[in-house]
Amino acid sequence: MSKKSGAVLEREPPLREQSALTISRGGAAHQHTLRNIGLIAGYEFRKRVRQRSFIIVTIIMLVLVVLGACAPTAIQYFTATSSSQTKMVVVNNAGPIAGMNDAALSRFIGTALNGTATPATGTNTSGNPPYSIRIAPAGSSSSSLQKQVKDGALSILLVLDRAPNGDMHFTYYTNTSNSSLSEDPHLARVQAFAGQLNVLDKASRLGLTPTQTASLFAQPAFSAVNTGQNSRSVADTVTGYILAYVGILLIFMSIYLYGYGVATGVAEEKGSRIMEILVNAATPFQLMVGKIVGIGAAGLTQMAGFVVVGIGALLLQAPLKALLLGSSAGGLNLDVTGASVTLLLLLLVYFLLGFLLYATLFAAVGALVKRQEAVQNVVQPVIWFFMVGYLVSFIGISSPDAAWVKVISYIPFWTPTTMLMRIGTGAVAWWEIALTIALMLVAIFLCAVISARIYRYGVLMYGQKPGLRQLVKVVRGA
Repeated sequence: MSKKSGAVLEREPPLREQSALTISRGGAAHQHTLRNIGLIAGYEFRKRVRQRSFIIVTIIMLVLVVLGACAPTAIQYFTATSSSQTKMVVVNNAGPIAGMNDAALSRFIGTALNGTATPATGTNTSGNPPYSIRIAPAGSSSSSLQKQVKDGALSILLVLDRAPNGDMHFTYYTNTSNSSLSEDPHLARVQAFAGQLNVLDKASRLGLTPTQTASLFAQPAFSAVNTGQNSRSVADTVTGYILAYVGILLIFMSIYLYGYGVATGVAEEKGSRIMEILVNAATPFQLMVGKIVGIGAAGLTQMAGFVVVGIGALLLQAPLKALLLGSSAGGLNLDVTGASVTLLLLLLVYFLLGFLLYATLFAAVGALVKRQEAVQNVVQPVIWFFMVGYLVSFIGISSPDAAWVKVISYIPFWTPTTMLMRIGTGAVAWWEIALTIALMLVAIFLCAVISARIYRYGVLMYGQKPGLRQLVKVVRGA
């Protein structure tokens, strides 16, 4: 080898310095920014979605979403079709009551206790009502029936008698102890129906016509005026709370997992020295943005799948209830229209913005470590910082209109979870949503600029432990 060629080789700068010089002076990589970002993002996206763990977790979560949406309907179905009933026998020793015979009396009791008239046998062809009612003939053996109550074969025995002055007397038999009698769930309902029956009987003995008697029970004119701002229905409120809690958990887990994936990916490439090759084809800024966009697209795809499947499963509950329960469908009806659909869509928006914000921080701290094993330690401050908003979203659920909760929800780093909680409780104006989104976009831009400087510094400084003074200079662009 000649001296001339040897001198040239001696003057060749090291590979790391070549990378730095290439980036600092500008090269072909700067001319294809969007193309390079797209290539890197596509690689990161395919790498994540093709992983077996990603596919398995997604399938499991989708199944859980469907099961969670169907849980209220399933509970309501099994409750409605349950064969357990409160068996009740009524012994009428009072004779005709308000002009009703035993069949009419059975229908009246069924309407009062079950909400629908039941025949004298206590059966109902449309389903099992809460109470199975049987009218026993006058003079039935009270001691035998009382023994059935004591043995648990019969839940309630109600004996109707008439005093010498013509007033009715009701005797309620149950196996509930005297100390727990006030907690008997059936006593209050039977007392209420007995009061109605007593009024009807007295009205009949006073000679009032059925029309006059019916006027006694006519509801008075009553108006309810809501002076507050919350005009949501109970079903919509319950749905908002459920979706908010689930959304907060999904956002926290997803941002943590995918953000941590960004940090470990950067540290892995830096530790394996692949970064020296990559920085010759793309700038550190392109590498950071491409990695964030690709991993974020994978997370957004997964989250969008959860939301779409969740909306579809919830929308199917109404026809599913009609099919299983018919006209008796009731209970917990989740309303997924209006505010609920908006909440689900905002879940995607806040997840995307939250991920972009924290991913820039994870990428910056990941570029500062020398080994992949050290990632867990350096990301702890970022995780604890994120957990402030996560904890506030649960603590402030009881007072979403409090000033301190509103202030925290406007801080971009804590907006994704706290705003989702406030939207779920219906305590947010439209301009607050627009304001928080705008603030997050500004924060993402500022963090991206700062993180890009730290990222560029970190990926090019192998084997060196950056000090606080150096990082401050890098952030300031000095």
